[in-house]
Amino acid sequence: MARTWSAVLARLGVPTGDGRIIDPAGGSSRDLPLPLAWQEKSEDGHGGSQVVARMETLRIADGMVTATGSMLESAPCEVIEQLEAGVIGPSVDLDDIEYVMDEQERLVITKWRIAGATLVAIPAFADVSLTLDPLPAEPMVSEEVGSHWAEWDLTASAVPAELPPADWFQRPDVDRLTPLTVTDTGRVFGHIAGWDTCHVGLPGCVTPPSSPTGYTYFHVAEQRTTDGAVLPVGTLVAGPRHADAQLAFRAAQEHYDDPSAAVARVVAGEDEHGIWVAGWLLPGASEEALDTFRSSPVSGDWRRVGGSLELIGVCSVNTPGFPVPRARVHFAAGAQRALIGSFGITPQQGEFFPEPGNRQVNEAEQARARWAWAAATTED
Repeated sequence: MARTWSAVLARLGVPTGDGRIIDPAGGSSRDLPLPLAWQEKSEDGHGGSQVVARMETLRIADGMVTATGSMLESAPCEVIEQLEAGVIGPSVDLDDIEYVMDEQERLVITKWRIAGATLVAIPAFADVSLTLDPLPAEPMVSEEVGSHWAEWDLTASAVPAELPPADWFQRPDVDRLTPLTVTDTGRVFGHIAGWDTCHVGLPGCVTPPSSPTGYTYFHVAEQRTTDGAVLPVGTLVAGPRHADAQLAFRAAQEHYDDPSAAVARVVAGEDEHGIWVAGWLLPGASEEALDTFRSSPVSGDWRRVGGSLELIGVCSVNTPGFPVPRARVHFAAGAQRALIGSFGITPQQGEFFPEPGNRQVNEAEQARARWAWAAATTED
């Protein structure tokens, strides 16, 4: 199966590293598909390159030239390795050009046509990239799946033993940054990081990155739902510790590939509050993994893929880099006496939204249950 990709090939109206500027108003392209080449060894221009992929869509807008396409089956494996390591990037090949010199003696290309692009070690623009889409997950079938489900029915009755509904994987309907929440029906939802949250372990204020690919590098598994749909999903893992920061993204992904530590399958997305996940607890998750998951916060692992940071894993940790705080309240004589930030998993009784007629009573009871849980699972 051909590997697909998406790319930012060029920036318009801004100078390249050597001072050239491409005028946004003067662009066009040859008819698609166009070639994407790879320069194995650095030479003058794009000399010595070979075609490794085809460009199937091309867009000139918003100050950028963007494209999507697919790799050729004949592409050398070194191309994939170098793209995944983020050490090469695209450089556009132009023809039918006209240019002038501006007052700063910079070359301004006023008319140009895209004939293709080439992957090189040092692209003309520093902020361009080509990102490979992840390969689709291969379904895993186990002969022992029946016995695993039977064992789960005896040990973890709070988790559903059937397929989850598709709407559990949709964007949560919340009006604020919401800690990761688990209902007694097995539904999982909440935010793993907020846009306005600074990383606690880095200098300055480093906020979580947005995913330009829609979290495709996290959605490397599949989940079947009650309506027969198969969704691309990611896995929440109860440990191990984060992968070494020096690892490339593929090796880091393998670090989290431990079936015994998997506790939930979720879809990831973004809203105005931050990065959310939504899905369900896995019926085959071990009691040990579930205990770790329920009593620990979760933390994302972002790795550079091409020219951008992508979420590739989410695991339970003691102290997350982007904590999503929840209030822990001490009640005395019916009044709130203390408010302390803690970062555990919120257990939720019943459905997320109570029936309107019982809303006031249910919310009060659920609030006290949450504070009690937080007090029992969080150290002062």
